[in-house]
Amino acid sequence: MYSSLSGHGSQRPTRAEAGGVRKTPFNGIGCQRVARMRKAFTRQRARRDEFGFFLMWLRRPRRLGAIVPSGRALSRAMAASIDPEAPGVVVELGGGTGSITRAILRAGVAPQDLIVVEREAKLCKVIARHYPGVRVLCADARELKPLLDNAGIGPVKAVVSSLPLVAMVKDDCSQILAAAFAVLAPGGEFLQFTYSPAAPVPQQMRDKLGLQGIRSQWVLSNLPPAAVWRYRRWSETIRRAA
Repeated sequence: MYSSLSGHGSQRPTRAEAGGVRKTPFNGIGCQRVARMRKAFTRQRARRDEFGFFLMWLRRPRRLGAIVPSGRALSRAMAASIDPEAPGVVVELGGGTGSITRAILRAGVAPQDLIVVEREAKLCKVIARHYPGVRVLCADARELKPLLDNAGIGPVKAVVSSLPLVAMVKDDCSQILAAAFAVLAPGGEFLQFTYSPAAPVPQQMRDKLGLQGIRSQWVLSNLPPAAVWRYRRWSETIRRAA
């Protein structure tokens, strides 16, 4: 009976025989809807991470420094100072919700060559969830050298810091800088941003640690506006000038 209605001697092929689900004009609409839902979910998760960051800032403002994570322009400015082709790994101090982490990866640094050191356990989970290929060490930046030595990580070509050095106790700030330069390979740089018009590392501390710093860029589009500073060992700066 079926064959007489179809006008053929055999039955109409099933969907499986025809190669799967039949294409319809609604398939494209469905894919677009799924894409929009994914984007909305990603934005919602990002807002949730930022709100969590804000709550942590309310509890410990001196440890986090900023009310919200770094903006895209500031993150790109920090990452722009890194040479992705140079040998060595990049260490990020204070990964937060991963805004600068994302910029570093987009600048060309391979995930396996990026190590994020973050003290807040909740933020470590956020970064590990968003960037599974990046190594996340939930630890204190003052313990950077034994931390990397025990993990067999190195050499380090750049240390990128989002830590609020200006708001820190001077001893803590000095220890973090000393730890960073203890792991930096010759020619390596310490990158730091600040919302202050003054240098994030005071002159007296630079002299004590033998550092030379320059403000490489103002990021006025960031809220609040920020400056990116680059620090090197003073002895290496002199050799370059000579």
